[in-house]
Amino acid sequence: MAKEIRMPRMGITMKEGVLVEWLVSEGATIRRGMVIAQIETDKAVQELESPVSGVLARILVPAGSRVPVDTVLALLD
Repeated sequence: MAKEIRMPRMGITMKEGVLVEWLVSEGATIRRGMVIAQIETDKAVQELESPVSGVLARILVPAGSRVPVDTVLALLD
């Protein structure tokens, strides 16, 4: 079953963020806690850590996109 990586809420008032850069590519094996992307909020650029381990099966949101909180960014197998 695929696991979802979602845009986290990185601050109380955050409603959306910009996915600045993916630091891993599709097919990469990632582990829980590994930094996989950079997210720009209204205050800073922050690292996005994977909440689970697995293989990055599909990136759903390309770098440079403005994304609402809780949007599915990628899928892990």
